[in-house]
Amino acid sequence: MEAIKKYFTAWDFARIFKMVLGIALIFGYFSTKEKMYLVGAIFFAGQAILNIGCPGGSCATNVPNDTEKKVMEFEKYEPGKDKKNV
Repeated sequence: MEAIKKYFTAWDFARIFKMVLGIALIFGYFSTKEKMYLVGAIFFAGQAILNIGCPGGSCATNVPNDTEKKVMEFEKYEPGKDKKNV
């Protein structure tokens, strides 16, 4: 029982909203028998239960990692202070 409580306390607003939308679409499916409601219900409820969102994590924010290496380093350009005279 504690594992279930811990699972649901980690839910944020987006997951709760997706689950509510999925449940509402299930009720819509049972009242109209339109299969598109069922597809939407499975889609949103699946996202909420499995905690998945954008495909491949493409909507994730970029968290800077201190262990990343610099690929290129640039020097500040100051006119008139060329290293070699042409």
